[in-house]
Amino acid sequence: MIFKDILRAVADLNERERLLLRRYLEPISEKHNVLTPDEKMQQLNAALDAMGDGLSQAQLHEMTAAMTEEYIEAWDESEWIQ
Repeated sequence: MIFKDILRAVADLNERERLLLRRYLEPISEKHNVLTPDEKMQQLNAALDAMGDGLSQAQLHEMTAAMTEEYIEAWDESEWIQ
């Protein structure tokens, strides 16, 4: 059974069958999303720390400056063409 077949089969379910399917799938999806907001923030901070590994202080400063500079919209020539 390919994914499109599964989607068609789900579309053919009645309301009770969809409810049963939802009850079956919810515990599965909850297992993959069990991090608290604090745990998610810890993972994000760890990823950001890992990004800086091996970079000099000057490189880190350059990256920070580039991310905090004033944003300038790209030129959209179509705004001036009638």
